[in-house]
Amino acid sequence: MSAQASDWRVPAATLRWLDAVPAERGVAMLVRHSVRDPLPPGDLGYANALNAEGVELARSLGERLHGRLRSLHTSPLQRCVHTAEVFARVAGDTPPIVTDRMLGDPGAWVLDRALAGENWKRLGSEGIMEQLATTDEDLPGTRPARVGAQNLAMHMLAIAAGSPGLHVFVTHDILLAIAAARFLGPPPAGPERWPGYLEAAFFWQDDDGLHAGYRDRHRGGLTGAR
Repeated sequence: MSAQASDWRVPAATLRWLDAVPAERGVAMLVRHSVRDPLPPGDLGYANALNAEGVELARSLGERLHGRLRSLHTSPLQRCVHTAEVFARVAGDTPPIVTDRMLGDPGAWVLDRALAGENWKRLGSEGIMEQLATTDEDLPGTRPARVGAQNLAMHMLAIAAGSPGLHVFVTHDILLAIAAARFLGPPPAGPERWPGYLEAAFFWQDDDGLHAGYRDRHRGGLTGAR
């Protein structure tokens, strides 16, 4: 995806899934935050909000949530909170924004923040995604990837249970990539392998079990993460 402001678009797959998920079910939408400026080397960007392009992109997606948003949870990091705030402003009559540390700081996988920070400095976001989304090798200070994905999905679905509509969870690329890969398999290699801004995975339950959808993949009847 180009970084030119005129090229930023809500990912087509996010919009397709918004049209495809069942209206009669509570659906968890795990979405990466909107566009921020590049982070300086070694900076986790705790205080970085969205840039102007990110606000407009979040506004565009928020309009698609109008009348459908039932709950709104976010990682406590500023770029996620800012994304949730934009959604809330444009989506109409919305519930309160809930800060949810399962979505970041520390997130569903981190057990030891110091060790997790060292992983990030050593591997970067893409290296962490590569290892936890495509292998069974754990990283120091983290839960097994399958366990974290299962915990996160069950956490979101418990919130969505019994409330038809969209339950939005704003998070980071690492969490989204690992969760999607553990339920649907790792994405193919390529320049857009990992989640872009406002990409989303969708989870819901019906009589057949757990369903997960992301990009062009869908699996139903799931019993858990892999």
